[in-house]
Amino acid sequence: MGADFTFATFPYFDMTHDRRAQFAELIMNLPASETDKFQEWFGLEDEDAYNLEELIQDIESACSVVCRETSTITTYNDKGERYELNITGGMSWGDSPTDAYDVFNRAAFFDSIYNLAIDFSVEYSKMYT
Repeated sequence: MGADFTFATFPYFDMTHDRRAQFAELIMNLPASETDKFQEWFGLEDEDAYNLEELIQDIESACSVVCRETSTITTYNDKGERYELNITGGMSWGDSPTDAYDVFNRAAFFDSIYNLAIDFSVEYSKMYT
């Protein structure tokens, strides 16, 4: 059995108090069916294991991490707007290829969170590029 290349992404932007509040509100309003899938996917046993603050911390880490385990690439959304995307990954033999990989996976699990992060990254890119 060989290794597989696997990677995870999350949009790059500066987290602000307002953005943090928007993520928190979005997370608190996720349907139970989605949070149940999250818990099942990540092997969380009970409802207490789904923690808002931990997910917010993962989002904060994934949106701004710059280290030797990550790289940032430029990409475009469906409207043709440019944004920056953090990427991490590598070869995996059933384990996580980098320490950042699990954080990125949890942060990017919900489509609504990922799409909001793209919007923030577009704003960030317009401001700094």
